[in-house]
Amino acid sequence: MATLDEALAIALDLHTAGRTEEAETLYERILDAVPDEPNALHLYGLLCAQGGRLEQAADLLGRAVALRPGQPEYRANLAALHQARGNPAAAAEEYRAALRLCPDSAALAFPLAGAARQAGDGGLALAAYRRTTLIQPDLAEPMAQAGILLRYLGRTGEAVSTLRRAVRLRPDHGEAWHHLGVALQRTREPDAATALARAAALLPEDATVRLNLGRAHYDAGRWETAATALRGALALDPANDGALELLAAAQRRAGGEEGAVRALRRSLRLRPDSANGWHALSLSEPGALDSLRRALALRPDHRSALSGLANRLRDRRAITASLRLHDRAIRVQPSSAEARWNRALARLLAGDLTGGWEDYEARWGVADFPTRPRGLPQPLWSGEDIAGRTILLHEEQGRGDAIQFVRYAPLVAARGARVLLETGADLVPLFRGLPGVERVVARGEPLPAFDWQCPLLSLPRAFATRLETIPAAVPYLSADPARLAAWKERLAGGGLTVGLVWAGNPQFAGDRERSPGLAALAPLLAVPGCRFFGLQLGPGHDELAGRAMPASFTDLAPEIRDFADTAAIMASLDLVVSSCTAPAHLAGALGMPVWLLLSHAPDWRWLLDRFDSPWYPSARLFRQPRPGDWAAVAAEAAAALAERTAAHS
Repeated sequence: MATLDEALAIALDLHTAGRTEEAETLYERILDAVPDEPNALHLYGLLCAQGGRLEQAADLLGRAVALRPGQPEYRANLAALHQARGNPAAAAEEYRAALRLCPDSAALAFPLAGAARQAGDGGLALAAYRRTTLIQPDLAEPMAQAGILLRYLGRTGEAVSTLRRAVRLRPDHGEAWHHLGVALQRTREPDAATALARAAALLPEDATVRLNLGRAHYDAGRWETAATALRGALALDPANDGALELLAAAQRRAGGEEGAVRALRRSLRLRPDSANGWHALSLSEPGALDSLRRALALRPDHRSALSGLANRLRDRRAITASLRLHDRAIRVQPSSAEARWNRALARLLAGDLTGGWEDYEARWGVADFPTRPRGLPQPLWSGEDIAGRTILLHEEQGRGDAIQFVRYAPLVAARGARVLLETGADLVPLFRGLPGVERVVARGEPLPAFDWQCPLLSLPRAFATRLETIPAAVPYLSADPARLAAWKERLAGGGLTVGLVWAGNPQFAGDRERSPGLAALAPLLAVPGCRFFGLQLGPGHDELAGRAMPASFTDLAPEIRDFADTAAIMASLDLVVSSCTAPAHLAGALGMPVWLLLSHAPDWRWLLDRFDSPWYPSARLFRQPRPGDWAAVAAEAAAALAERTAAHS
């Protein structure tokens, strides 16, 4: 044994001195004499690994581990070799075995986390990062990596607190500052830009950091500062799609549409082969189709351009071509939430509700989606057996969406669930009478305990709703009897009574196209034999200022306190005429006759080429024959109103 030990010592000295050929010869002679000598197998395996002979190294190290399974160093080196050979799952198993032998080793726990993360086992990776920080609380790197992983897992609140601890331990950790800033952006914290500015100073060559810094300034309304950061991103990465598009948007906000177009055209004169530039230009000018086609001619797999062209074709009612492009966009980038969200709108508009609801769930991943996920710990209900359990249904997006999809609440109760409903305070009085709803809670009030949760617009998917199975029994909402009696008395008199709504929420992206405005309703107001009542609230009400209205018109807006008042007024009228906005949904939910004035490219829920609605049996749809032609819509509606007035008389 003394001779063997001496030989091993000489071989190791040669190995460490870089005399690898002599060391290899001696290792082989030792193994010829003693084939199962574990130290020789281990050291020779390391030498082979250093020389790039990974297969031979794996065989030697595997034999060493088999002979001495309780030797953590052997297992750790075999784990590193597995990782080098592209097998992180096997590496994680060896690191775990080594860690069981040395449970207080941060040097084993940290690489275990990396291998598990590379293998896609986020739970094991997170546990290993946390174990590392428990063993050595002063290490910033495992803390930072744990925070980054938490962010990728969607656990944003935990990510923020973990990353804050990491940057306290190591204030110069640029990656930790970057991910902290992105996580703070996600939760809309005001110090997101501060964290990202620190990251940009520490990572001066990272274009993504500057893109996210620009986005943080943009979200905060600091357009010029955002543009400066985005120009920095483009200086580092001239083909950065997101930076170029956001820069165009920031310039549009800072200097108007013309300024954004001028800047983009200057850029394209210098770089006419920039697919990203042409795509960004499509967001800023009427000739969008040409710009998008230029972008795709240069780069056929440009996901944003594919989606943009698909959306433009959808708005031109070329649904088949639009869906083909949406499918291409998703094939290019299957993980893109925006691509699936865009396809959802096209599918729903085409009447493909089954596919549309599935894609609609991608909405929470869309960066500029108007509603953020609630982050509730309770599981999302997707149609599972819920008898005897308590579920929270909660409002999202606009008031019209809440009114349209609250119809599902009694259906959930019919499955044996105890139903809680959370909504905006202005809808609480209206929703209190819903059958099967035990309690209606205003957003911001403390919530009772519950087992499941579901946003209102995820309910059609949970019920696998198709066109032919839409729950369209109306009314499913009703007016408060006391308010109804008061308004019936208040509005009593001769003539056909008509409620008017002419504008939606200007914060909605497509409101300019979907709202006809008060002036467009002039032909209806000229129909004799009617009494008209203005139900318009919000900024659209300002259109009444300085406008001479006929004696047949009465503005009721000053007397409307909430949706329950609007419901009582509508239930006292003969007809409601509305643009695509929340009052139209309310009239339909009450079972009132409602006429909708729709743009050429309507919201998905009104479908295409039909004059009725499967959602609201009492609705009649008046559609623009061509984009922007409200005159034709108003003329058709006025003629129909004249006929109805004659029949009423």
